[in-house]
Amino acid sequence: MKNFIQLLIPPENFTGQSIILVYHDMEILVEKDEDGNPIPEYKKIRDYYDLSDLPVPIGIMKGVYYSALNVDDKMEIPENTKFMNVRHLYRTTNEDLFYLAGLGRQISDWNTTFRFCGKCGSRTASHTDERVKICSNCGHSVYPKISPAMICSVTRGPEILLARGSKFTQPVYSVLAGFVEPGETLEETVEREVMEETGISVKNIMYFGSQPWPFSSSMMIAFTAEYDYGEIKIDDKEILDAGWFTPDNLPMLPTPYSIARRLIMNFVEKSS
Repeated sequence: MKNFIQLLIPPENFTGQSIILVYHDMEILVEKDEDGNPIPEYKKIRDYYDLSDLPVPIGIMKGVYYSALNVDDKMEIPENTKFMNVRHLYRTTNEDLFYLAGLGRQISDWNTTFRFCGKCGSRTASHTDERVKICSNCGHSVYPKISPAMICSVTRGPEILLARGSKFTQPVYSVLAGFVEPGETLEETVEREVMEETGISVKNIMYFGSQPWPFSSSMMIAFTAEYDYGEIKIDDKEILDAGWFTPDNLPMLPTPYSIARRLIMNFVEKSS
């Protein structure tokens, strides 16, 4: 996100526009019939919800201050609004807002989850100098959790290995991904996940890039790799289908905002 300033406390004497992102679990409050910018106006949120428990600050982007609020009840909501899964935002709005919504969900979820200390059960308080919850009793500190995950494109000459995950609601095919296990290097995760999910062994693993991903509070660390040996044999649990595809015969792909799509398009560009 360009020109984005993260904030730990609300800005003093701020005169610009304010937007509160309202969450319930993995869902965000949006206007029912608005696609371009579906986030409700500040006034609608301020007049409806009790803001005495101040929303957690997210940051300022392009002169707009964003904060996040978690609510327990999603049945009683402002007029002409609805809750929508945060994942669906990338189909309806711009990339900056998608990432802001994801970041807000991560921060607000962390803020709510760690209101009490996991060691002694006492209430925690937010620090003003860094994003951390500190126990008022034992001093235990809890930072926002980030789960590292690898994502990798595997190529075999003019073909790329793509798979359809069991969690996809649409017939989207993507490159393979998986979370890092304790004690693993990222390269070992690539080798293990590709083998577990498709039965393929890879070689020449190279770093490609990274992307924060709000679902499961992940950091996606991307690689490219080449086919070494093996035949496709899906695990039937996480993967519904997998196959080798050429640039002129690609299936439905992930959102353009994702690093998965960037990996696939990198393959296409190199093939041209």
